[in-house]
Amino acid sequence: MLLAFDLDKTLVTDDYRLPEETLAAVQAARRRGHIVTVLTGRPLRSAKAFLDLLGIEVPHAVNHGSYVRDREGGVLRRMRLATGQVDDLLEEHLDDTTVEFSCVVDDVLYVRDPRNERWDWVHAESRAITRFQVGLGLAADKVVFHGATRTPALDGWVARRHPELLRYLWGDGYLEIVPPGGDKGSALEYIAGLLGVPRDQVVAFGDGLNDVTMLGWAGHAVAVGPDVHPDALAAADEHVDSPELGGVAAWLERNAL
Repeated sequence: MLLAFDLDKTLVTDDYRLPEETLAAVQAARRRGHIVTVLTGRPLRSAKAFLDLLGIEVPHAVNHGSYVRDREGGVLRRMRLATGQVDDLLEEHLDDTTVEFSCVVDDVLYVRDPRNERWDWVHAESRAITRFQVGLGLAADKVVFHGATRTPALDGWVARRHPELLRYLWGDGYLEIVPPGGDKGSALEYIAGLLGVPRDQVVAFGDGLNDVTMLGWAGHAVAVGPDVHPDALAAADEHVDSPELGGVAAWLERNAL
């Protein structure tokens, strides 16, 4: 089987740990001949520690499904928002102090106001952050709007203005916008094709709105945890406990070991 995992709230706990029992079960599944990959909404910089810990040696995806990498880190597929889409999404919010945004290009964040305190974590991680300007010619991995009270309205605005784009509206006030084909389902189909694994031999695990297409494409889908998005739960064949309670580890022990 090809076992395709989301990271946060699927393998990784709410306090950003990969439990030892989960890691041991994943490693045991690999020794039994199963193929293990990861598809995460995290950018590469924050995903890499978990990718290394899990020992991912096959194609995998970061930034949802926008960026598919090989085992050496080479680019296999890269989907990006076009420059015109980026400028159109952000131009009229340059002077809007009720919402912040980030335009993510590799490990660089282009934002409305780099001095805003919400970006302190970026400075603490020594990541590059700079002011966004229309006309920079940026093709972006994703655009993120930050502003709890405004993001539902912004979601509707983006849907009307750019119906071709993919949108993930999170309950904590974040709206992520990714390019067409940059979803996990498209990436998983691509990865399975590269590996020669038929769809009915693919099992996907996830919990979030961005996992819905991956769960829907896989031959078998497992929703994880009590906070699973309703659409992800509807797309799944079964539902297991959170990583804190060993949900994925128990599934692997029952079905893959």
